[in-house]
Amino acid sequence: MNSRRAGQRSRWLGALVLLSAVAATDPIPWPGGTAPTATEIDAEVSAADELYARERADEFLEAAERGEDSEHIYVTQSDIDAGLYDLARLFRFGDSIFEHQFRVEDGLGAGPDPRIRRAQDGVRGGLDTFSCAGCHSVGGPDGAGSAAQDAFLEGDGRHLSTGNARNPPSVLGLGFVQALGVEMTGDLQRARDAAITKALEQGAPETIALTSKGVSFGALTAHEDGTVDTSAVEGVNEDLVIRPFGWKGEGARLRRFIEAAARIHFGIQAHTLALGDQTTPDPAHLGNGPWYDPDADGKQHELEEGSLTATAVYLTLLELPQTLPPFDAGLRDRWARGSATFDAVGCSECHARTLTLLSPLWTEMPDTTNGPGVKVNLFGDGDQPRSLGNVELYSDLKRHDMGAALADPSPSESGVPASVFLTRPLWGLAETAPYLHDGRAPTIRSAIEAHGGEATASRDAFMALSEEDQRNVDVFLHSLSRAPHLRVPR
Repeated sequence: MNSRRAGQRSRWLGALVLLSAVAATDPIPWPGGTAPTATEIDAEVSAADELYARERADEFLEAAERGEDSEHIYVTQSDIDAGLYDLARLFRFGDSIFEHQFRVEDGLGAGPDPRIRRAQDGVRGGLDTFSCAGCHSVGGPDGAGSAAQDAFLEGDGRHLSTGNARNPPSVLGLGFVQALGVEMTGDLQRARDAAITKALEQGAPETIALTSKGVSFGALTAHEDGTVDTSAVEGVNEDLVIRPFGWKGEGARLRRFIEAAARIHFGIQAHTLALGDQTTPDPAHLGNGPWYDPDADGKQHELEEGSLTATAVYLTLLELPQTLPPFDAGLRDRWARGSATFDAVGCSECHARTLTLLSPLWTEMPDTTNGPGVKVNLFGDGDQPRSLGNVELYSDLKRHDMGAALADPSPSESGVPASVFLTRPLWGLAETAPYLHDGRAPTIRSAIEAHGGEATASRDAFMALSEEDQRNVDVFLHSLSRAPHLRVPR
């Protein structure tokens, strides 16, 4: 896709001398396949240089004429419905929104006093940053966040100890994660509905195992009166909706994830929320202002529905993390042994290596219009590299109890118990330190050691390994990375 980071998304060799070597006749190792040709490198560098110049020009225009930059984040859903933008244009809009530094004139803040606070103030959230990219940059564009970028959710607005710490995860590959969640939800709900039908027909209870893509979610019993006993359901809400976003598994759709993040972190209220406030006022989350301006800051339409759609499309089209084994033959052997040991100690029981996506077709549907939605082919559209269906996610998209030592200090509005978290996908792991939901672990090994609860047996099995075998697992996990990119510094 053509974006401000097209040059950054192109392949790199890390130094000009190696870039020159690519064009030479002697082959050199290249992660994931064939090295780019000199012509390809020239094209990528030219594109990066052009985009850099355009972005700098936009900065000067904003300096000369206040509000100029906000035009890059304004997209109406009616224009999207009318087909005025192709995927590449929507990607650029979403890219601009992700990078945009929100300010007072955009509606920044959760009221008339837009001051930064580290500890958020209850479910309303609080202004703790200015842009998405400002907290998602570790390991490269659209990456994770440092420990200093932790958010402290649902606190008292003053003390960090009252908030639930959340380290920003990488946002690569989220289009596939969203689609996998939808397919798994469909599997579970169809099984439930079939059990209800059978119980009604036979006049007796019907108990079924709930599985999807090789992942067990416990069991349920449908009764002959149409009621369902979900007491044996595991790792998912009673509605059987897989929610793959958020450390606790709170969100099922990217547009809702974006909508909530803008409200919580920037105090930017999407117009979809304002429309909902018109019929169902929600002062706890939005404020006591009029429905068209719930936070009473004098700004309406702070984030258009079309901007939500563009950002969701942008995230859907981002590249997927990759497995990049080491070049060295000796390290490659240790990598292979570490991969086998990862399975042997039980890590892959929760961090499932692969989930298979059956359909490549995704339609990003609007909330308030009857538009046709934006159609995406996940296997072919968007930034490379991608997948053709076997998604190496290293997660079962299921919640697990991780033990008291990892539990949040405060109850969560989601209702998910304090010690329960969604299995974090491990793809891209090497580029996303620090680790765990609150960023407490500086290394992969320290993150493994902190596992408890349902992961205790696997952790203990890992700790019982020889030092060499433990390091082999670490070598393997360090191959879960992202494709190398050319970066043009600003």
